[in-house]
Amino acid sequence: MATISVKLSDSTRDRLQTAALHLGLTPHALMVHAIEDAVQLAETRHSLIEQALASRQRVATTGLVVDGAAFGDYLKAKVRGNAAKRPEPMGIENFVASGK
Repeated sequence: MATISVKLSDSTRDRLQTAALHLGLTPHALMVHAIEDAVQLAETRHSLIEQALASRQRVATTGLVVDGAAFGDYLKAKVRGNAAKRPEPMGIENFVASGK
């Protein structure tokens, strides 16, 4: 296992020790958990950004979009167990021209 040194202010170190004590962990274990959570959050954020950029590229390439309100209604109907038809994509020029 690799070792990384982290410099903490005295107040942060004291808070870390108190928090770890309350959780029944060592300060080291609490830091490891905190780092793992932060890395997971960063990876999730990166994945969402990649998906958003891919969606943006798809719209730029195809010019097709789905009305957000109509798609929201579709999802609500599906969650409620109602039959619903997925909204059809439309040209972005029609979407913008309709004022939606």
